[in-house]
Amino acid sequence: EGRITEEEIKLQELFIAANAEKLRGNFEKSIELFEKFLEEDKGNGAASYELARLYDVEEQNEKAVKLAEKAAQGEPTNIWYQMFLADLYLKTNQDKEAAKVYETLAEYYPDEHDFYLKWAYFLVRANDTEKAIKIYDDLEKKMGINEELTRRKHSLYLGLGNYKKAQRELDLLIEKYPDNPGYRHLLANFFEQTGDETAAKNVYQEILKIAPKDAQAKLALAEGTKKSGNRTDYLNRLMDIFQNPDVTIDAKIKEIFPLVTQVADTGDKQLAAEMLELVYVLEEVHPNDAKSYSIIGDLLYYSDDKENALKYYKKTLNRDESVYLVWEQMLYVLADLKDYDQLVKESENALELYPNQGTIFYLNGMGYGGQKKHKDAVSSLKQALMMAGKNPRLKFQTHILLGREYNALKQYDESDKNFEEALKLNPQDPVVLNSYSLSLAQRETADLEKARQMAELANDILPNRPGFQNTYGLVLYRLKDYKNAETWLQKAVENSAEKEADILENYGDALFKLGQEENAVVYWQKALKLSGGNTDLEKKITDRKIN
Repeated sequence: EGRITEEEIKLQELFIAANAEKLRGNFEKSIELFEKFLEEDKGNGAASYELARLYDVEEQNEKAVKLAEKAAQGEPTNIWYQMFLADLYLKTNQDKEAAKVYETLAEYYPDEHDFYLKWAYFLVRANDTEKAIKIYDDLEKKMGINEELTRRKHSLYLGLGNYKKAQRELDLLIEKYPDNPGYRHLLANFFEQTGDETAAKNVYQEILKIAPKDAQAKLALAEGTKKSGNRTDYLNRLMDIFQNPDVTIDAKIKEIFPLVTQVADTGDKQLAAEMLELVYVLEEVHPNDAKSYSIIGDLLYYSDDKENALKYYKKTLNRDESVYLVWEQMLYVLADLKDYDQLVKESENALELYPNQGTIFYLNGMGYGGQKKHKDAVSSLKQALMMAGKNPRLKFQTHILLGREYNALKQYDESDKNFEEALKLNPQDPVVLNSYSLSLAQRETADLEKARQMAELANDILPNRPGFQNTYGLVLYRLKDYKNAETWLQKAVENSAEKEADILENYGDALFKLGQEENAVVYWQKALKLSGGNTDLEKKITDRKIN
């Protein structure tokens, strides 16, 4: 009695084996084992859930939904099963069904307010705004008037074009909390959105009666300077506010954030320089606040001063390591600087804090690739791919990098498979066309005509990129079209500001094939100097021969 049968032991072993294959990234094998398990134990919720997650990763949405429904129906109070099912419904645009999931959860867990909020969210997506407002009203009876619910109801009334009710929601919040200037700010913003500048100005003046030092109100009333178009006057006026320690750093950053975004979007170096003068004041006035260093780092990054940006991102993380976006930005800087050792080290540190961030795994994989540790790179990139479900950009970039890394491992079928996946996501993207073409050109046997067409298209779409010109030149060289190879490689040499070793070496090779031996050796020597030691290249220079 109470003994486990042999059959149950076998089933347990099968479940463990299926999970192990999933952890190794062998999704097909894992799927096969979980399916086998479910043949034996049809009603097993855990196996249905795990298999649904695998089908989700494999983009087999119908199968994923079916199994997730099975798991959720079997255990209606299992929050994880229900929430995963709702995520799948979101992914497959079944908003009414997702709303139903959260309605059920709200019935089972009436004190979990978040379930009501999600229920209402999906109702809004399903265009049932009136019902969503009713849920917020019901929740408000339980929780009392609060900012989050008011904001949500306010937004929905705005969407319905009912400005009267939208304003009434904010008025009620102000009535309940008359001494909180933040809620009056919401009202002022509402008036600004609806174009009533006079009403907004009156609210800002009311705020200054309650809170004479309120920076936001002062800044808002100073907006006239900005709207007049005189940027220098506006920034000078901000300097006084920035030097005032009583004004919070958040208020200061909020004010200049649109300008920081403008620098990011346009690369306007003059604006960046003017902004830096202003934000360096933050470092003096708020020396212990990580945000001051973070925004300086961003402006330096957009000014193309990546080394100094890196210093400020590190200063930020020394003060507060919990800001995920700063980690990400710092890792991208290390990737731009091709400091792969640091990239691996810092991404490993980041993964301790953020083990579920696909972007960190992607950058970790990039670091390992740069260190020529291609197996480690593939391992991290597969993790990134598994986590990239709701991030098509990350999925796309990861497929490209996997294509390169599998190519380096001479696993050409896997390489092609990943490049083709990337092309499915974005068939005209010059980066994937170039990477795929370069990978083919690096193989002993490959479809060089396909490589040539992709390299040509990449250069048509995005001309004057030395990396793309180098790839095209290399493909033409492999096709023994040395004259045209030399033309494209010369362009790559001329456009490459950093004068990269592989471009110089490839150009030397083309010159050599055209009989310009002395000239070829000059470029090989330049490449050798930049590469910091390359025995194959040294041999080429000594023997004056290309193997």
